[in-house]
Amino acid sequence: MSTTDRRSERGVPLRALDGITYWLGAGLTLFTLLYAVSLVFGWPLEGIIAEPEWVTRVERYMILFFGMGVALYYLDYAQDRFGVTGEDTDDGAGGDAAAESGLRGIYAVIDPYIAIALAVTAVAATAYIYANFTRLQGDAFILGYNTIDHVIGGIVIALAIDVTRRAFGTVIAAVAVLSILYAHSMVGTQLFGVFRHSGMSWQQIAENGAVGISGVYDPTLMRVGSTWVAIFIMFAGLAKTFGLMEFVREIGEELGTSLRTGVVQIAVISSMIMGSITGSAAANTATTGSFTIPMIKDQGVSDDVAASIEAVASAGGQMLPPVMGVAAFLMADIIQVPYLDIVQAGVIPAALFYFSVCLAVHFTILKFGWISSDLTPFNWRLLLRGLHFTVPMGVLLVTLVVLRYSPFTAGMYTIFTTVGVMYVRNLVVRFLEVDLEDGFELETEDVSGDEIVASVARTTKQTLDGLKQGGIDMAPLVGVLAAMGVIIKLLEGTGLTARVATSIIGMSEVSILGFGGGLFVVLFLAMIASILFGLGMPTPAAYILVAILVAKPITDLGTPTIATHMFVFYFAMLSAITPPVAISVAVGARIANASFLQSCKQALRLGAPGFVIPYAFIANDSLIYWSSETLLAFPLVLAGTVGLIVATIGFDGARDLSTPVRALYVVGALGAMFGSLVHVGVQLVAAAAIVGVLLHARVVVGYEMPAETETTPEAERSALD
Repeated sequence: MSTTDRRSERGVPLRALDGITYWLGAGLTLFTLLYAVSLVFGWPLEGIIAEPEWVTRVERYMILFFGMGVALYYLDYAQDRFGVTGEDTDDGAGGDAAAESGLRGIYAVIDPYIAIALAVTAVAATAYIYANFTRLQGDAFILGYNTIDHVIGGIVIALAIDVTRRAFGTVIAAVAVLSILYAHSMVGTQLFGVFRHSGMSWQQIAENGAVGISGVYDPTLMRVGSTWVAIFIMFAGLAKTFGLMEFVREIGEELGTSLRTGVVQIAVISSMIMGSITGSAAANTATTGSFTIPMIKDQGVSDDVAASIEAVASAGGQMLPPVMGVAAFLMADIIQVPYLDIVQAGVIPAALFYFSVCLAVHFTILKFGWISSDLTPFNWRLLLRGLHFTVPMGVLLVTLVVLRYSPFTAGMYTIFTTVGVMYVRNLVVRFLEVDLEDGFELETEDVSGDEIVASVARTTKQTLDGLKQGGIDMAPLVGVLAAMGVIIKLLEGTGLTARVATSIIGMSEVSILGFGGGLFVVLFLAMIASILFGLGMPTPAAYILVAILVAKPITDLGTPTIATHMFVFYFAMLSAITPPVAISVAVGARIANASFLQSCKQALRLGAPGFVIPYAFIANDSLIYWSSETLLAFPLVLAGTVGLIVATIGFDGARDLSTPVRALYVVGALGAMFGSLVHVGVQLVAAAAIVGVLLHARVVVGYEMPAETETTPEAERSALD
């Protein structure tokens, strides 16, 4: 019996769980929207219900948001686990879990009950902290915290770490646990060098980590997470329910039948767009990869290349403005600059990365003859199906870019517009019959009042489903943001962040072959640290960690602040395709049934320019801070990026390249990207040489590939290796 069939026969207790989860998910989104409305328009129920304290105090709002988010995650987790274990009736256990033996089987049966108990615990702990908020934030800081405060603080920290472990795996949860152990005096006093510190007691850890309205309730992370991040994640959930993601997929499939390179480029673009919103390269690889990877393989592309294309595109999606995997909001708040400055700064680096990926994929497809021969014209009428989505997208752009509203306010208006448009669209579509071949045809039958009521009811149900989905999508991020707040608060409390920054700056005096290492040494160390700290983490967590631990020493050497944060952020994102973890590649390889190591090799080949581009916008900071120099720097660095792709793929669009020629392309690429450090003329000459050679190969002027030649899998593997 399928999971769907099982759930249709769920007993009363589990149907109650379904209902509670549904309404708590919708309630979390509505709670967020209500807070947004109260900030913009004032308390909307004035005169009916007195204005609650959480409206005027963001800390109280964060406490309630955390409690609701954690409880929702546990209930949704229990709901899913009951579906897996087969406990869908009042009869008790069964299904897959019953087939397991030993402790694992026992744990699989009791795990959902544990999750429900933890959800209740989260509600109780939240109620305690909310009720004692005034004392905890004021008097207790001077008079001292009591035993119950410390116990509740420990429970809240444990809940945040456990949610993170269940939602995102053991890596980031282990980092949180290690930070707690490191902060304790029993460990800190036994260490040496920069790691040694006087330490904290367990009570102080509970105070700094939660009950002192810090750590879990970090004034930056949880505030931005519960407002700016939440509103966009919830919008994505709503848009998903209204069919936006399905529309993007349909457009991708249609475009795939119209391009020589088939669906491959469309997979890159769709993964880029969706990845920007999801906030997790691994999650995006799992969702979009489930349909893009099979389509790529159906075109004849090898398993490992198909997995690597999706993995690289999903990792790069985190870099795409305006959302940037929700890191854009965190970056703006941490640096204390306008949000639009971050969006502007991210445009050119993202364009360079995605152009390089698209070109690398294009050359790879041409090199091995994996092109589509059965092409059909693109059906432009298909775009009409998603025409209504342009209205909320337009509202989002206008409110963010023109009116310069905060992301929280812009997201609120966008959600309201989306819901309103769907009501109108679903009513209007009743009068229209859409025929993709013949266009629109008007129906002549009258529509009864009952049909209008039914349409409104269906849209209302769809809206509630979207609100629920938005809340459920946000719930795991509540846990990881809280865990990151604990990590940062404890590491700062021990003084480690300041000592690490001082040590990295000291490394700038190291000489390389008799020459001063200077900034390059610091940047290289920052790159390694960012990749290590980003392994396996979702976008918000990865950026926060590198921003706190790595960015400061670079800015202390005089590099521009936004460029520095973009630098460490990019490498944290590229950790998703960097062995040994390469979490995005691992997910893609599993879907494609490909070798993990081979997929990693192909991902590094496709994404190679991404490891150089961050250095380029440090050397050419006009790529970040737009000026008249940008008009020159951008095309020169773009030419260098093209040169790197030609070198890594070993193909220029017309022929395979020998190793010496590829080495010359690398030299030219580095000159075009970094020649300004010597003289801008070096950049100009190198870029002109790359473009000239490629023009000579007739890539730009429409070179026609020769007739396809048959190649064996062994020959393809040899060429790929």
